Amino acid sequence: MVHNGILTLFDIDGTLVRGARCHYMAFVHAVSKFYGMEEDISGVNYAGKTDPQILREVLEIGGIPDKVIEDNFQDCLNYMIQDYLANVHRENVMALGGVHDLLNELKNENVLLGLTTGNLEPIAYAKLGRAGIDNYFSFGGFGSDSAKRPCLVEKALERARKIHGFKGDEIFIIGDTPRDVDAAKPFHLHTIAVATGRYSTTELEKTGADFVLESLEDVKRVRGILGI
Repeated sequence: MVHNGILTLFDIDGTLVRGARCHYMAFVHAVSKFYGMEEDISGVNYAGKTDPQILREVLEIGGIPDKVIEDNFQDCLNYMIQDYLANVHRENVMALGGVHDLLNELKNENVLLGLTTGNLEPIAYAKLGRAGIDNYFSFGGFGSDSAKRPCLVEKALERARKIHGFKGDEIFIIGDTPRDVDAAKPFHLHTIAVATGRYSTTELEKTGADFVLESLEDVKRVRGILGI
């Protein structure tokens, strides 16, 4: 497909969907199995962080020695994936307001759609599948690629160019946390912050995002921002 020179890279949790409780439980089960920690991460602000970053922070808070963390780290992440895939059918993941309509319109306008998410890749697609929107996305940058959010942006850009031959320079990062906005800055990309997660429009405006929206429900407004 020939794209129109516009690339949108979406975060998942709090931006496209809500209600991924089984992801949290998969994390808890994996940490318990590999590190013997009955850790409650509900008090940790994990918004905008990658799965590997959250795992490491929780283990460090729990006083797990570095060597023990490293020895079991990848196995723990792999188990998290298996646990989530085994339980995703119980998940009440819902696409947020306006998301179906927006993705459909962008696809019809030949906008290239990608992801930048801290989710491990199999979890990301399973979650989107449960919400009925996985078919819009064929690539992205994932927590499986790196624990650092800017690296996810870099990986998504690389895949857009390599897999889809994207050559445009109108690139938008769309997310619901300050970390989404910050990750775009090293690459000088446009940023759209949406207040559908834990951050208000006031908090998101302080990030220096180019555009701050209450939600993605005003599809016409988003189209205007993208210039389509």
